[in-house]
Amino acid sequence: MRADSGNGRAWKIWRGHRGIGSLPLVLPLLILLLAGCAGKPWTTPVTELEDQHIRQIFEEMLVRDSSCFGCMDARVRVFWDGLGEARSISGFLQLMLPSAVKFVVTNPLGQPLYAMVSDGRDFQSINTPLRQHTSGNISALMRQYGIPVPLFSDQWGYWLTGRLHEQGAGIEAIRQDEAGRGVWLTMRYPGEEAPAHSHLLLQPETRRLLSRILVDGQGETIATLSYDYGTAHGDCPVVSRLSIIGLPYGSKLSIEFAEVLTDQVFSASRFRLKVPPGYEEKVTAGDRDGEKGGDD
Repeated sequence: MRADSGNGRAWKIWRGHRGIGSLPLVLPLLILLLAGCAGKPWTTPVTELEDQHIRQIFEEMLVRDSSCFGCMDARVRVFWDGLGEARSISGFLQLMLPSAVKFVVTNPLGQPLYAMVSDGRDFQSINTPLRQHTSGNISALMRQYGIPVPLFSDQWGYWLTGRLHEQGAGIEAIRQDEAGRGVWLTMRYPGEEAPAHSHLLLQPETRRLLSRILVDGQGETIATLSYDYGTAHGDCPVVSRLSIIGLPYGSKLSIEFAEVLTDQVFSASRFRLKVPPGYEEKVTAGDRDGEKGGDD
């Protein structure tokens, strides 16, 4: 996926649906804006001794992250700045790893304007001002906007929370970061629906993931994510800001997390929406019949 085409589609989505009308497209917009270009911020390979030490740290981080919280509840603000216009939306985000998500947009008074949920396979959304309920298969929604499958895989929850979950991946190379922030690990993944590679910027001293670059089979960057962290919950790092930078035309996207709760335990029903009476029903092409559930 070329960065300019992804950014162009995202810009049309944002500008063509101003106000509440843009909200049904929040998720496709965020994913499209991930498709930014990136250079190669690494330099020379580490020494053999450093290689062994970093591999050990990487394994320790994998073990730590696998035992960290599986659910998260947070207030969020999403900022988009590009092509002469800056915009933001506020709400709250709930996650249940690996891929269940609920995103609710609220007005300045805290009243819900729009809600979207997905279990990683299907999605529902409710637009309160339009009194409209939309449902469908998430892959059909992604195809509608030309979004590569790897950008909405079962790793989505891990990517949002800055966690390592590199099952089945092998380390191909370890290189120094050109800015001295840490080291870059080049990972190769199995499977056709996963990114072919990713480059992970690790900070060995703090044992934190600072950046993740996803690369497709043709060697093109399909997503670049960078993380800032707040106060850790126990041994588990907690992301305070997720940034997508290096986008065409100097565009930037960021998600700020606040009031993060990690002691929540959600069930699958949390990620289903009950349709209010009298709402218009819309189905995204490619939807499969499924049961309608109730909200917690």
